[in-house]
Amino acid sequence: MRYILTTKKYRRLLRSLSIHNIKAQLVRLVALLLVLLALHALAMVYFEGVLWGDAIWLTLTTVTTVGYGDFSALTPIGRSATAVLIYGFGIAILAQVATLYFEFRQQRRTSILKGNWKWDMEDHILFLNSPKENPTGYFLQAISQLRNSAHKVGKKPVLIVTDNFPNGIEDDIRALAVAHVNRSVLDKQAFLDSHLSKAAVVVILCHDAQDPLCDSLNFDTLSRVREANPYALIVVEIVSDDNRPRLLKAGADHVVRPIRSYPELLIRTILAPGSEKIFEDLFDSSGEECLKYIIEFKGKWGDIASKLISYDIGTPLAYANRKGGVITNPPPAHEVDAIALYILVRAGNIKSENVVKRLLNKT
Repeated sequence: MRYILTTKKYRRLLRSLSIHNIKAQLVRLVALLLVLLALHALAMVYFEGVLWGDAIWLTLTTVTTVGYGDFSALTPIGRSATAVLIYGFGIAILAQVATLYFEFRQQRRTSILKGNWKWDMEDHILFLNSPKENPTGYFLQAISQLRNSAHKVGKKPVLIVTDNFPNGIEDDIRALAVAHVNRSVLDKQAFLDSHLSKAAVVVILCHDAQDPLCDSLNFDTLSRVREANPYALIVVEIVSDDNRPRLLKAGADHVVRPIRSYPELLIRTILAPGSEKIFEDLFDSSGEECLKYIIEFKGKWGDIASKLISYDIGTPLAYANRKGGVITNPPPAHEVDAIALYILVRAGNIKSENVVKRLLNKT
């Protein structure tokens, strides 16, 4: 019985210290303080015969214990009103208001740092889930890429929903204008705390990039996200390419593979939706394929690009110079001294180096 009573007392204490109760107490005390100050100012006008401006000034200097002395209550009833309303109650309540205010600020900061805050965001980028391995490094690399972009989407606030950071996200991530909700995406409250319905972009990550079960979990999450926010751009990660059509049909705008060592692929999808297809073509050997042709060539990059496209060789991406550097996307007037060309070619349209060399040298 003693243990039960102690436990109940402890729970009541926790409830009394919660940030919502502190806020409610603060509002009630401020309201009561304003009533007391208004009554005192009214008493000074009525009993002391001072103007409203002077009455308010006298009330404020008295309750804050500044006491300039330029005005004071002279009549017995005026002094009695000051003693009861200000000395008896006002100063004590003002002290409680100040204490609760600073306590509220501290509790609010602690809640935010630990991911226990309900955010009122809109037009933000929302990440649901986090990688199983090294989530801090992943988000730091990914969001740094987002912030380095000149695109306006890269400037949007970011909110991460995951219970993989029990003590909150690291300061390095928070410094990138990132907030955190410390809840599982399976928790209904997570969508409310992250203001999902107002998000501009929602990214559903695979917790385990090697586990096909993540596709089923992401499918369920996608259904709930699309129902809560019909207008957001939704990017979903999948482990198995076979599930891509199913997720697209369920409402995903873009589906990408989870490449943990290269989060730039995901960020490119957010900044330039559809560009993930280009990156996937560069990574695999099906469909379009990026090939390196060992060909020496001098001239303007614009002339090379024009010939490569005109002769249906492919789309030029970059070239290797004689110093061993790879130059990507140079301007058209850039003078090229190349020892190799990187070209994106279509499947079934791969030409030999001799053919490419002959067509490039053709006038």
